[in-house]
Amino acid sequence: MKSYIYPLLLILCACSEAATDNPESSNTDQTETIDDQSAKNEVENRGQKSDSSEIVAENTTDEFDEFDEVDWEEFADNMTKDFSFVILISTKSYDAALERAKDASEKLGYPIDLRGLHANKEIGLSLSKEVVENEICGGGVAEYPVYIPRNDWGESKFVSVEYSDGFEGFTKGYYIVVVAGGEKGDPIIKEALKESRKFYKDAYAKTCGVYMGCGC
Repeated sequence: MKSYIYPLLLILCACSEAATDNPESSNTDQTETIDDQSAKNEVENRGQKSDSSEIVAENTTDEFDEFDEVDWEEFADNMTKDFSFVILISTKSYDAALERAKDASEKLGYPIDLRGLHANKEIGLSLSKEVVENEICGGGVAEYPVYIPRNDWGESKFVSVEYSDGFEGFTKGYYIVVVAGGEKGDPIIKEALKESRKFYKDAYAKTCGVYMGCGC
């Protein structure tokens, strides 16, 4: 603040000395008054801005403080539901899984829905980069690649290739061909399993916890 006041005092002193030899001293007095008032206003405005910044900072801190008391483990548990899936095959080969998925769609008459997923060397399977960056939770919260396990994604009967790493209790590193999904106890699971075993004797149903939070 002193760096602003000292130059102002020097200017005022210079104006005062010049006024002794200047017949229009009344105009100079008016100028001094305006300059004094401007300086005072500037100081007050700066103080008000500083106070406002502190209030905003305080409010922002308060806004996020409420999350400190959230039990995130409990939140995740509450957002997780038991889902059952009818599975035809699990394999280390994405191409083999995709071939079986196309065959199953044709034989069962279920729509094939890959959700735009594609094989990814880093995590096995990923949503498209566009979906990850722009659609998950409204966009801007995730970095590609990302895999989100299927939950209530559209129809109950479908054919898709999923990745076992995203499902609780599944053996890691396998592409799985899923032909139906629903909450535990949904009659659609028993129905789809019966239909699937007409063509694939080793079809089976498995239940696991699936997180129901932000998706695309």
